Amino acid sequence: MTGARISDQESHDITASTLLVSGRTYERHERHWYEEGNFVFLVGNTAFRLHRSILSMRSPVIADLLRLPHPLLPITEKTNLEENMIGVQSVELNDRAEDFAHMLDFIYPTSLPGTQTGHLKVEDLMGVIRVTGKYLIEDLKEWAISALGAAHLLPSAKSSPKALLEGKSLYADPSFCVKIIQFSRECSLPRFLPLAFYSLATAEWDLVPGGASCLDQLSPQDRTRVHEGRLALSKAVLEKVSSIPERLSRRESCTQESCKPMEWVNPSSRWKGLMLHPLEELEARMASAFTKLCVDCKSNVVTKIRTVRDDLMVRLTEFFKLESKIVVADGTFSFD
Repeated sequence: MTGARISDQESHDITASTLLVSGRTYERHERHWYEEGNFVFLVGNTAFRLHRSILSMRSPVIADLLRLPHPLLPITEKTNLEENMIGVQSVELNDRAEDFAHMLDFIYPTSLPGTQTGHLKVEDLMGVIRVTGKYLIEDLKEWAISALGAAHLLPSAKSSPKALLEGKSLYADPSFCVKIIQFSRECSLPRFLPLAFYSLATAEWDLVPGGASCLDQLSPQDRTRVHEGRLALSKAVLEKVSSIPERLSRRESCTQESCKPMEWVNPSSRWKGLMLHPLEELEARMASAFTKLCVDCKSNVVTKIRTVRDDLMVRLTEFFKLESKIVVADGTFSFD
């Protein structure tokens, strides 16, 4: 169940920081090699010396693994460094050492205080989710999922959809979007799918190095979702155009003489933006100054645009035929 491979091992120290096991050299992890530890985990090219009790309390999968009989780690050449390794058992795990180490940073709180998690990047958090899912450490997995969404992948009070999608954002890289889709499928996290599919469907492929070749990494079903979703999105935008006209009129009830009708600057560019990148264009319109309109008329126009933007956002799961759900309340989106 864990993908672990247990084998007879002979070892001796090469240097203070390395370990030789069955002819293979492992680096002792700089933070998670505890001299009083009573079990060694060999992960990739890294050795972790840990405590059975601590790991067993946090992970039922590791607890089951440690109940199995394991051969002792025999010492062939005794030195002062090796004295306390006599009788220590070990097991090889099929994980990435970086992911395993990040998981341990939370299990061993003295190695990483809770306030020092900002250094974890997108790939780090994805790795934590994978490894904690494998070993059923649910509280840490849920924290990592929340952190991945709030800090990097989902809109929030601090990061609007436009900010997530435009410029040098993560979603601006189609290869990254493909990775997110693959990761979401692997870890059963549909909440991260809508914006990844939207970004691929609205990519300007003639400006992307390598063109659309990265789509080949998706399943045939997901490639179809990208193309059919683009068509469904464009159709929905065209249906909404009448509610966001190029000429911005006053409200019929407006009595302020200073309030004047106005039109968008560069309407052809606005139209192109609406068809190519509707969510980003609509949000840009919401942030416009509307200098000729009074406060109430401006609010009326912004409300109409926001209604269209919110409707398109919520319907992304419909356009791309996804099982996830998007809900908007008080201007905030929640993904499930």
